[in-house]
Amino acid sequence: MSLPDTSLSKPITVNQAALLVGLVVAVVAFQLNATMLNPAVEHMQNDLNTTTAAIAFSTALFFLSKAIFQVFMPRLSDMVGRRRILLVSLGVLAVGTVIAMLAPSVEWLYLGRAIQGACGPVFTIALLTLREAAATEKEYGTKLGLVIAINGGIAGVDVVLGGWMADHLGFRSIFAFTLVVTVLAIIATRLWVPESAPSKGGRMDWIGVALVSVVVVGLSWVVGGDPFNPFPSAWTAVYAVITVCAAVAFVVHQRRSAHPLIPAGQLGNRAIWAMPLTTILTLTGIMAVVNLLVPSFTQNPTAGWGMPATTVSLLFMAPYALIGWLVGPFAGRLAPRFGYNRMLQLGLLSSAFVLAALALFGLKNAWALGILVFVLGITYAGFTNVMLNGLGVLLSPKDAPGLLPGLNGASFGIGAGLSFTILGQTITRGSAVGSTSAAGYVTALWMAIGIVVLAFLVTLLLPKHPTEAEQGEARASS
Repeated sequence: MSLPDTSLSKPITVNQAALLVGLVVAVVAFQLNATMLNPAVEHMQNDLNTTTAAIAFSTALFFLSKAIFQVFMPRLSDMVGRRRILLVSLGVLAVGTVIAMLAPSVEWLYLGRAIQGACGPVFTIALLTLREAAATEKEYGTKLGLVIAINGGIAGVDVVLGGWMADHLGFRSIFAFTLVVTVLAIIATRLWVPESAPSKGGRMDWIGVALVSVVVVGLSWVVGGDPFNPFPSAWTAVYAVITVCAAVAFVVHQRRSAHPLIPAGQLGNRAIWAMPLTTILTLTGIMAVVNLLVPSFTQNPTAGWGMPATTVSLLFMAPYALIGWLVGPFAGRLAPRFGYNRMLQLGLLSSAFVLAALALFGLKNAWALGILVFVLGITYAGFTNVMLNGLGVLLSPKDAPGLLPGLNGASFGIGAGLSFTILGQTITRGSAVGSTSAAGYVTALWMAIGIVVLAFLVTLLLPKHPTEAEQGEARASS
């Protein structure tokens, strides 16, 4: 197996500052629909007369939809143009936001969130565009860290604002705000993001896309349940069989297709399957801890501390996002020097230790919880998340630059959806509405720890991306 070419090709000519601003606004438009709603979990649950698990499932649908479209949209942008796909995605986001804002029931919220999730590929396409415009890997690493950090939250301002709006104006006001930002993103993309299509004229393998989509949905429903039946149910086995059959059919189809989604020569590439698996496990273990477990526990009036959403945002979620926002560019700049693989493994191990401390001490004292969530902002949001995204771009085959970022981006959606579904159901079973027991929250944390440890073990199978020094030695000897 040969590793992809890690050198940056000739950068596209563009105003770098304007490009960065345009891409950041597009990424923010999508991400605000995830981060700003985190403090509003209790408000959404009460206003729509539903449960924590149901609200968690609406978020799971958001990320599941993101996963499906991540499979092919970045690769499609190779063929028809990055800016064109960005504009289409942002338009879809606006439609979904309107539906979610006006939702009279949780079922309509499901629909709106699923449509919103289709815009998820904007982040991956932004990273691809940045790499094509960067002159050096260090420049790319710095901008990569910045965009990834913003993708995790705007220095905490978004969650604080979301908490305040939920407390004073209701959760629907959050969707109204993100709709305005989406319109601004469409304008910024048209003005400042140039068109580029490195594989212009290529053909998309739509049969392969359909089969992978079945696998993505089936896997999510096998592990986390579907929206129609209790979990687990008799349908779980049916979904498992369908998922396996679709996966086998996909591999057979890829070997026979004239225009495969994954070229036949890449099916055995460890990066093609180990990178997405690492991402799925990492997100499953960590995503819902800060974005669901912490706000749910701290606002829970019986099992938790009954705090208002604004207080939760200020004390826990904003510091987490702020430190990730500050550390991300720093981590991105260090990665070419010390190695993306090594820093990813360090981030995963340290995150697992933080989760263990949360399970043992974090739910007993507000100061302990705040400090540990802050540290998790460093280990996960600042380091691990940057390395996952960076390797997803750098390990992709040179002849299909959007392939692995698309699969890896889909894995973010799958992992996040599974995290909200699995941890949400665990919390609801162990700490039901009205219960004074925090057992559900503690069990969810220990479950998260085991999943993160599995993610670390899978990183040992990843192809090693060379450091700057190793690349220099390779060039000198050639």
